[in-house]
Order: sequence, then structure tokens, then C-alpha cells
Amino acid sequence: MTAREQQDELPELFVIVASADDAGALAPLAARDPEVCPVLVATGPDPMAVDEALDDLGALAGRVLLVDDPEAGPVAEVAALLPRLDALVADDRPAALLVRGGSVTALVATQAAVWRGVPVVAVPVDGGDTVASANQAAIGALVASQEAHDTAPDDVRAAAAAHRLSRERLTGGDRPRVVRLPTHRTLSA
Repeated sequence: MTAREQQDELPELFVIVASADDAGALAPLAARDPEVCPVLVATGPDPMAVDEALDDLGALAGRVLLVDDPEAGPVAEVAALLPRLDALVADDRPAALLVRGGSVTALVATQAAVWRGVPVVAVPVDGGDTVASANQAAIGALVASQEAHDTAPDDVRAAAAAHRLSRERLTGGDRPRVVRLPTHRTLSA
């Protein structure tokens, strides 16, 4: 079996990259891993800038989700991204999803994944404005509420692999504090 064929058989981890700042922090997750196939999803209010930032870092986006007008604001961002992220999660069915911080995109991606029963790994970011802090708290609550109904073993392994990758590859404060796995077991970093 070739390396490519082996990589194709691994469960996918969707890494939601919502800003150039996220690109800088999450690019190290794009490297190959023996347990999970990380797929960077360039999105957010300006997904083309995110894609360009990832390209500059040598981490290519596996998916790009566009918005209609990057300047339209958070309500338009939610209106555009919620159906697109939901369709992405429903159609491609990743084994797990990783979000960073408290952006509107991270919140919407978490909602779509939780609705679809996909385990979420949330990487908190210190600081930020009041809205980002509130979104980050909502993301934490959504992740904590996930139930273990009909969870595939690959999903549990992918969530654990995502947690491991974030510990090993992300720097400083970009590490998950608590990750709720769908087995109702909690991992602490």
C-alpha cells in the first residue's frame, strides 16, 4: 500500500482556519500523522486571505468555504457559513473537527459539528474582545454537551488524535484545556 493510499484510509480531522492569525497558529497541524488525516478548511470572513496565509506557510487548504461579502459583518458571515459548514460536515463526515478561539466561524462550525454528532476539539485563545470571549464560552458549552449516541470508534480515535496533535504541535497558549470526547471521558491538557 502506498503512503497516499494509507493517508486516504485515515479518518479525517477538519481544522477550521477562520483568519490569518488562525493560519499562523494552526498550520503545524497540516503535517502528516499516522492516526488522522488533517484537512485545513480555509474559511471565515475572508477565506481567500486565509488560503493565501496558509499557502505562504506551506500548509495547503484542503477545502475553501467562501462568503459572499467579506466586509458584510458577522450576521452575514453566519448566514453564509452556517449552511456551508453544515453541508461540509454532513457530506464529508469528518471523524472530528478542531476550532480555535471564539470567532463567529468557530462558533458556527462547532454548532454544525455538534448537530451532526461530530466530536469537536476546541483550542481556546486568551484575550480578545467580549464577543470572542462569549463565543468561546458558548463553544465550550456546546463541546461539553456532546452526547455519545452512535459514535464510531474512528471518531473517538480522531478526537483523541486531534487533542494529541494540538498538544504536540501548537505553541504556548494554543492548547486545549478540556476536550469532551463522545465517550463521556474528559481529557485535560
